[in-house]
Amino acid sequence: MTLANPLLLLLLIPFAFLYYFWREKKFLGYSSLSYVKEPVGFKRTVTRLNKPVFFGAVFFAIVAITHPQTRYYQEETALQGREIALSIDTSFSMTGTAIETIKKIVGDFIKKRSNDLVSITIFGTDAALIVVPTMETQLLKKSLERVQASQVGYQTSIGEGLFTSLAALFEKEMGKQFTIKELRNSINKEYLADYAISFVKEMEKRQVLKNKLIVLFTDGIYNIGISPTRPLRLLKRMGIKAYVVAVKASDVTGVDPEVAAQHIEELKEAVESTGGRYYHAENFEEVASFYDEIDAREKDKIVIETVVKRKDLYLYPLLASIVLLFTAIFMEHVWIRIP
Repeated sequence: MTLANPLLLLLLIPFAFLYYFWREKKFLGYSSLSYVKEPVGFKRTVTRLNKPVFFGAVFFAIVAITHPQTRYYQEETALQGREIALSIDTSFSMTGTAIETIKKIVGDFIKKRSNDLVSITIFGTDAALIVVPTMETQLLKKSLERVQASQVGYQTSIGEGLFTSLAALFEKEMGKQFTIKELRNSINKEYLADYAISFVKEMEKRQVLKNKLIVLFTDGIYNIGISPTRPLRLLKRMGIKAYVVAVKASDVTGVDPEVAAQHIEELKEAVESTGGRYYHAENFEEVASFYDEIDAREKDKIVIETVVKRKDLYLYPLLASIVLLFTAIFMEHVWIRIP
């Protein structure tokens, strides 16, 4: 416990002298007692407690005005839900029907996420975070309406989209210890580098890997940036599932059909290695199955906000002071008159 105004305790000094003089009868007490017949027995004992009780009331009143508080502690605002990063392909090949189909699917998905933290990222040649993790569905919907094809480049970098979504999920936890640039470099190798392994171990230590997942919407054909197998390999190591909902490209992809088929197969295998699945948006039964699978995932505690604060304790000495004061008044004006 700490005191916000400890100097006010000095007020106890004059009251200590007052109590000493009153106890030694060097100071005139309440005149109302001087004309009352001297009580005997238990009644006398209680009457003699009047002075200590009165000064006890004064003591606790002074303690109350010093504003006692607890030491600083953390208070969490939490709920049961999931943390989901939605990543949307905005490359040129998504122009027209493809982007509108995906926006419809994402919009329906957001409506079902009342207790989940959701973020939105987009990717083309580059990738960008559009909405940080939030429960504000209206903000998510309005941000989704502004998503258009070719927003961050004409090509398709699924790997960048996945990595940006991963960074969005762990933005708070990364702090100053880890940087996005170093983490990206450490996964873009044949094997996960020590930096990425350290990141995984630190997140495991902090127990922040539960109930996070990434859902990526694309035409399934990547042609630039880091291979999506690299961030998916990291997701697998962290135990985070990734899902891909693929639509048919509205325009030319600039990728040879055989190479495109190979890329799609590689993406599918890497996604399934995380425990997630690859869905075809043209198949509405598959999309419905996708919704059901996400809803079936067990919810866990999500910390929305952590506030460092103190709890005021002045009410306790204040109540004690009031109780003792009324007790003293009762003893002086009522108890002494009881036959």
